[in-house]
Amino acid sequence: EIFGRKEDAVLKATAVLLHADSLAPKSGQTLLDTLDENSHKHAFGVTEDLKYALRVAIELLANEALHFAKEKDPKSLQKEGLEEQLSRECLRYMYRLLFIFYIESRPELGYVPLNSSTYLRGYSLENLRDLELMPLTTESDKNGYFFDESIRLLFDMIYNGRSVDSHKSNANVPFEISPLRSHLFDPEHTPFLNSVKIRNHIWQKIIQSLSLSRPQKGKKGRGRISYANLGINQLGAVYEALLSYKGFIAKERLYEVKKEGTDPSPLDNAYFVTEKELSEYKESERVFDKDGKLVRYEPGTFIYRLAGRDRQKSASYYTPEVLTKSLVKYALKELLKDNKADEILNITICEPAMGSAAFLNEAINQLSEAYLQKKQIETGERISHDAYILERQKVKMYIADNNVFGVDLNPTAVELAEISLWLNALFADEHETFIPWFGLQLVNGNSLIGARRQVYNVSQITAESKKLIWYEDAPKRLHPKTLWPVKKRKTKPLHYERGSLFEDPTKLPLETVVEEDEKSAGRKKDEVYHFLLGDKAMADYSDKVVKELKKKQIETIKKWR
Repeated sequence: EIFGRKEDAVLKATAVLLHADSLAPKSGQTLLDTLDENSHKHAFGVTEDLKYALRVAIELLANEALHFAKEKDPKSLQKEGLEEQLSRECLRYMYRLLFIFYIESRPELGYVPLNSSTYLRGYSLENLRDLELMPLTTESDKNGYFFDESIRLLFDMIYNGRSVDSHKSNANVPFEISPLRSHLFDPEHTPFLNSVKIRNHIWQKIIQSLSLSRPQKGKKGRGRISYANLGINQLGAVYEALLSYKGFIAKERLYEVKKEGTDPSPLDNAYFVTEKELSEYKESERVFDKDGKLVRYEPGTFIYRLAGRDRQKSASYYTPEVLTKSLVKYALKELLKDNKADEILNITICEPAMGSAAFLNEAINQLSEAYLQKKQIETGERISHDAYILERQKVKMYIADNNVFGVDLNPTAVELAEISLWLNALFADEHETFIPWFGLQLVNGNSLIGARRQVYNVSQITAESKKLIWYEDAPKRLHPKTLWPVKKRKTKPLHYERGSLFEDPTKLPLETVVEEDEKSAGRKKDEVYHFLLGDKAMADYSDKVVKELKKKQIETIKKWR
C-alpha cells in the first residue's frame, strides 16, 4: 500500500520511522514509543474534555426541554420522578451523539455510508458539526428546529435502518443503513424528550461543546476534537464518568459552596445551599464564576452534578486500559494453555458487574487473537496481513454474539455495554453489516442477590407441620417466557429487506408474546417469590451473651422463627 500510493510524503515518513535512529537510538526512547506515548496523552486529554462537555451539554438539553414543556404542556412538569427520568433520557441522547461522532469518524467500520454524498450533506452529524460556528442571526434561525429535526431523523434512521428498496419512491436516498435495534436508540426509552423540541441555538451549543476542546489558559481558540483518535476504552471512560451523576430541578434559588481551601472542578462533588443558608458560609467557602460572581441557580433550573457519595454508592469507576489488559491476560493464561483453537470458541465469559463492558471487550480481543494464532499453527496456513484484521473482527463478532454475558445494576450501563461490544467487533462486509442482539446476554439486575424467578405456594408457607416447611422443598421455577411483562410490542418486526441475517428479537423465547394460560401465566396470586421469604439461617442467635443482653428481642425473634 505504501508503494502503491506513490506519494513522496508517505515514503519520507516511512523512511523516518524505519531509520536506525528511530528504531534503536543511542540514547533515550525510540521514536515509535514517543509517538505512542503522545497519542495516549492526547487521547486522555480528549477524554477529559469530553467529560466536561457532556455534563454541560446535558444541562443545556434538559433545561431547554423543561422550557419547551413549560410553554406547551405545564402539567407534564408535575410528573413524579421527572428529575430522574430527564437525567436518564438526556444521558441517552448524549451517548447517541457520541456513538454517531465515533462511527462517522471511522469509515473502515463500514456502518454509516460515508461514501454517499447524500448522507454526508443531508443526514450526517458531521454536516451539523460543520455548522457549529455559523452565526444564527435571525430569530427564525435561533429559534427554529432544523437541528432538532435533523438529529431526530438520524436517530430514527439508525434504529429502524434505511434501505434503497424501502425508499424506491425517493430517489434522493441512494444509501443503506442497517437497523441498530439497541436499547440506546429505542425511542420508547426517551418519551419525555420525544414530546419536546430543542431550538437551533441550543443544539448548536451542544454540538459545539462535543466538537471543540475546552479553552486552555495561554492558548488562543479551541481545538477540534478528533473522534478517530479515541478507542473503545477511551469512549468507555467517558461513558462511565457520568453514570454516577444525578440531575435535579432547583425548587428555590441555590448557591454553590465548597470546602475552604479547595478549587473543585465541575466534575467534582458539588454542594448547594439556599439563599437563607448562604450567610452561614464564609467568602472562601463560596464558589465564584470567571467573572467573579457567585455561582447561583434560579428556581426551575436543572442541575446535573456529582453530589455527596453518589460515585461511591453507584461504584462507577472506570478501570484503566493497562490494568484491564493485565488482569484479563493472566485470567486467561492458564485457561488457554492446553486449549485447541476451536475450543476457544466454546469458552463462556461472564462479567457480573460489567459497567460499559471494558473487561468483556478486552476478553474478546485476547480470545480472538489466541484463536487466530492457534488456528494458523494447527492448519499450517498463514493469514495475510491485509486479511488478518478482517478475520480478527469476524472472530470477535462471533465471540461477542455467542459467548459473552454480563450483568449491571445500572440500566444505562447495560445500554452502553451493548453499543461498546458491537463497536469493538464491528466489521465492514460487502453484503451487509451484522447487528447482534444482546437482549438475552446483557441484562440489568443485581448479581449479588441472584434473584432467580422461583416461587413457593402460599399453602407451603402457611403449613404448620414441620414436615411441610417451605424451605425444605425446592421452589417452583417460572417459565422463561414470562420473564418480562406480557405486552405486545408496538414496533414492527425486525426483518431487513437486504437479507435474512437479522433475527426478530420479538420472536425470541424470552420476548414472545404469551397468553394468560396455566402454562405461561407467570407468578400466580397465591405464589410468593423465594427471595421475599425468610431462611432458616436468618436471625439465628445462639450466643449466650446476646441472649442475656436482649432477652425480650430474642424471645420475639424466637416466636417469629
